[in-house]
Amino acid sequence: MDNKRTKADQFIHDMARQRNITFARIGMLIEVNGDIGTIRGMNSSANLDVVFANQMKLGKHKHNCHPTWETRYFDAQGAVIADYRSNKG
Repeated sequence: MDNKRTKADQFIHDMARQRNITFARIGMLIEVNGDIGTIRGMNSSANLDVVFANQMKLGKHKHNCHPTWETRYFDAQGAVIADYRSNKG
């Protein structure tokens, strides 16, 4: 029996275990410090690897982003499901 997890399953498991964030998923829309991006994975620091939409400003590479620093998470319909921003106004 093969007990290997997919990358997506491993991400969910590790993010819940290391950061207690159970809702984050690879491919999820996220806003970090006002910039919109997509979660591409998780790095060895248990931070998110995010590729931002504005590649002219931020480049095409993955950025190391803390999962709760000035961050909002969106569901598939665009509704906010978690908001870790210090100023939510």
